[in-house]
Amino acid sequence: MPTFKTWDTGAWDSGFWDATVTALTNKIMNAKVATNLIGLKPREKLAKFQKAVTKCGATPALPNPNPTLLVCTAGNDALKDNLDQIDLLEQTLTNLRITRDQLTATATVNYTALGADVQSYSQGDPAVITQYGYDVAGQPGTVTPNVEQVASLTLTHGDHDGATKVAWHRDKLARSTEVQTSVDPMTDATWVQDQIATKSSCTINNRPIGSKLWVRIRSITAHGPGLWSEPAFIIVT
Repeated sequence: MPTFKTWDTGAWDSGFWDATVTALTNKIMNAKVATNLIGLKPREKLAKFQKAVTKCGATPALPNPNPTLLVCTAGNDALKDNLDQIDLLEQTLTNLRITRDQLTATATVNYTALGADVQSYSQGDPAVITQYGYDVAGQPGTVTPNVEQVASLTLTHGDHDGATKVAWHRDKLARSTEVQTSVDPMTDATWVQDQIATKSSCTINNRPIGSKLWVRIRSITAHGPGLWSEPAFIIVT
């Protein structure tokens, strides 16, 4: 005897009759592109640039991009090469400063030891002391007493466009640190005061991107200001 099929068994063209109906979703069609570049460092910006080019070239590729992906890739590659060169030069400069400080320390030891010989030979005669190139203790000199020259000035890129971070090892006797800047080319006449810092770091803001910024600092103690540090420079990003 044949088996009769019923509707509830799902055998009567179930693909149409018993299938679940998919709800329609209304898409939001007014979204806009956000570049989100504010506050990013150059390397972080480059990563976003490269990601966009890769995504636009993947399947399905963006039709008729303007500028072309080839032009964008060439620009990104040029930026990467530039950043790599800056990183290399900054590391070289850091290494040179470390070597400078080590050589300065060695020369200071030699200078001090030689001064002891001059002191012994002079038998306290100030004319003999000055004859051999040393200052006489207790007499005014060109350097303010107890105020050391800052020898660890470092510059790094800030957290936003046009900003530069300045850091140094602060003299324990320093009440504050005077910060001066100069445009390029740097001369004695181009230095201008930027700020007085009370900590061992500060930020210089609102400088033109791509410009060369020179910075120097000096400690200020109860005895007055010390010598200016060796100037340092950075390319503002």
